[in-house]
Amino acid sequence: MNSLVDFLKELVSIKTELRIEDGKVIRENYEKAAEFIASSAEDLGLKIDTVVFEDRFGKVPVVMIEPEGVDREESIALVSHYDVVPAKGPWLIKGHEMDPYEPLLIDGKLYGRGAADDKSAIAASIYALKEALEEGRRFKFKPVLVIAGDEEGGPLGIKTLLDEGFKWDKAVILDASADYLSIGASGVIHGWVRVFGKNGHAGYPHIAENAVSKLVNVISFIQEEYGSVRYGKISRYPSPPGSPFPNLWGRFNFTILKLGEGEVEKHNVIPGEAVAGFDARLLPEEDDEEAVRELVSFFSKAFSKYGVKGCVEIIAKLRGWYTTDEKLKEDAVKSVKKAIKTVGLNQEVRIAAELGGNDGTFFFLKGIPVVAIGAIRSENNIHSDNEFVYIRDVEFLKEFVKALVTEG
Repeated sequence: MNSLVDFLKELVSIKTELRIEDGKVIRENYEKAAEFIASSAEDLGLKIDTVVFEDRFGKVPVVMIEPEGVDREESIALVSHYDVVPAKGPWLIKGHEMDPYEPLLIDGKLYGRGAADDKSAIAASIYALKEALEEGRRFKFKPVLVIAGDEEGGPLGIKTLLDEGFKWDKAVILDASADYLSIGASGVIHGWVRVFGKNGHAGYPHIAENAVSKLVNVISFIQEEYGSVRYGKISRYPSPPGSPFPNLWGRFNFTILKLGEGEVEKHNVIPGEAVAGFDARLLPEEDDEEAVRELVSFFSKAFSKYGVKGCVEIIAKLRGWYTTDEKLKEDAVKSVKKAIKTVGLNQEVRIAAELGGNDGTFFFLKGIPVVAIGAIRSENNIHSDNEFVYIRDVEFLKEFVKALVTEG
């Protein structure tokens, strides 16, 4: 493998999709990708250790890479992932039809699923360590690249690794924006609200109870009453560039509407059960358990006000995180500044907390200080058709890692 770009192209060509189908976790080519990453890093003179987790759906390798002979008092984990969300082709790029797993390099942009999220970070961090060794740099940390799967919604991954007792003194999540250094991320609550009525013929509404109408009332109450409370929560951490408010704020949305399982979807049938899915976003410093209690209490008020029989199911929650180590933050800011200058990017050093969440939470909960940065920009179409990464941003991330883990 002759260059960072060649490596990244080869890695993108390995289809490592993570899908959930009928309750089954489908993992494609995890082992192939892990073997390619490990063998490529080894060929570059780096030390490799692979840990494999397994469940009834298959294996999830975690590749850990570090420079040979580096023994420093403090360790730092540089975290990325090789799994990707599903892609359907062909994509149309400037008149070219392409398969999402046959990467295409045009005008300094590499197109392909995972090119930005998050295989760019794998390439950048591996080549950062390679170049640091070749340049004879003195390391100030013992850096360990932690490259995992199942980040895009699977049950195994970084959390499992940390729960198994793996630990580092500091961590950097390399699965974030290139526009700013992240010093925090939002928490999240996902769930369903189910409202029950009595089904019947639409021509005889007086002998039925319309679950849809009841759910509409509940949704309206929650959006107005709870929404104002959630949106009124303001973080002490700044928002990303382009946000409508200077500091991160709470958010709430209903995102799914459907009839209950077994209900007949016909215009002339009044349904007996209606369901809505919701997404609540928490401040980085907010307690997730307390946030759940507050949300559920508002649903209870809605049920009571409208005489609705219903229930709330919380299916996922993840608290946010924030940086607890000012020295790590200072070092990261200096490294961003140096990387911008080295690559010649026309941008300022910005600091913000993320509107979404990431694996930083799992380090935060283990008491490991964390920051985040990456090679991803808002226009990169991640999780969508025509995903791409700017090669200059991969170089930027590589230079950031070199500056952070070495002296001078």
